[in-house]
Amino acid sequence: MKKSAAFILSISFFIILKPSLLLASEKQLVGVFGASGRTGVHIIEELKQRDVDIRAFSRRAKENSDTVKWVVADVTSKESLTEALKDVDIIISAIGPIGGDNSENVDYLGTINIVAAAKKNGVKQIIYMSSIGAGGAENISTVMLNLLANKTMKWKALAEDQIRKSGINFTIVRPGGLIGDPATQGIKFSQGDNVLGWIPREDVAAVLVESIFKDGAKNKTFEVINDDSLAVDAWRNEFDSLELNQYGVIATGELPTRYWLTPLLVLIGIIYLIKRRRARKLNNSV
Repeated sequence: MKKSAAFILSISFFIILKPSLLLASEKQLVGVFGASGRTGVHIIEELKQRDVDIRAFSRRAKENSDTVKWVVADVTSKESLTEALKDVDIIISAIGPIGGDNSENVDYLGTINIVAAAKKNGVKQIIYMSSIGAGGAENISTVMLNLLANKTMKWKALAEDQIRKSGINFTIVRPGGLIGDPATQGIKFSQGDNVLGWIPREDVAAVLVESIFKDGAKNKTFEVINDDSLAVDAWRNEFDSLELNQYGVIATGELPTRYWLTPLLVLIGIIYLIKRRRARKLNNSV
């Protein structure tokens, strides 16, 4: 009896004085937006290999598994997000327009809704999959995408800005062109949106998930592409080398001055020369 009392007393003493040890054993809860998308499925697979709890969000109800809890949530609906993000520690967002959606509603307004709900729920970090081009307002590739794809880069750039200004720790990853090939090459990190390239969705998912566990990834914006000259896993040690506040020039969706001013000046010059030549011919014929 005395031994039982002593045991109970010691346990009570441990709980009172060492609560931090108990709390430390709790897993982080990671909420994934775009979880059923082509990159999202890889994110879920990466998370399954880590010691975290997973909550996956979808517009349509899905069946839970032993490792993933599915919750119905729509980023275009503020009301659905506040409850969906309850107790979530970290958000990974791989959202993008599908079907009849457009980038403004999903990428931009959807991100505003995510940020607002994240603040209400005390989320610790937002990891956002953007795109190369979001910080390359002067790049011809960004200009063409904005002209031909409903200003997609503009809305992704503005979504990034909402996250950076949220006051929540963030990591913004800008992948190059997404492909479905297996991940077999090294990954190059860059900043300032001055690179072009391709990268498998599986590699992007790995970078997004690794950003949870690297302090050097916090409050950084960077691009990722494949580079076959690099060792396959060398990128895992590159987060600390990234700099803060390096995100290029935000794409506004407007045509940069140099893309219309130079051709305009050339056209004016040609018109002037044509008129001058005609005037000379008239003078010579008189």
